[in-house]
Amino acid sequence: MSIRVSEAEKNVMDILWQESPLTSTEVVERLQTQDWSEKTVKTFLNRLVKKRVVTFQKEGRRYLYSPAIERDEFLADESESFLDKVFKGNMKELLATFVDNKQLSKDELDYLKGLLSDKESGNVK
Repeated sequence: MSIRVSEAEKNVMDILWQESPLTSTEVVERLQTQDWSEKTVKTFLNRLVKKRVVTFQKEGRRYLYSPAIERDEFLADESESFLDKVFKGNMKELLATFVDNKQLSKDELDYLKGLLSDKESGNVK
């Protein structure tokens, strides 16, 4: 599944992953720092519904919005897209770039070593 959402739409998704179902007014309240109008948020919600990543149910005159996909599924798809687009699918190059260009703490290094060790022994999905 290839899920394409804008940064603004992802902000809306982040709110819905934290708490749902929510009305558009409730989403606006939780996005106070964005200073978006309710009309703008409704536009984002409608786009997300069309992309099938958000669902809604009508309750009286209100629409209640919920995520249609799990956050982990979205992150996996975004990661795969990034890997393909930027590194042409080359995981080795991606990892080398991050390790070489980012100061990693001992805890982060230990965590990465553990992940790789688990993957090597077949203990990771």
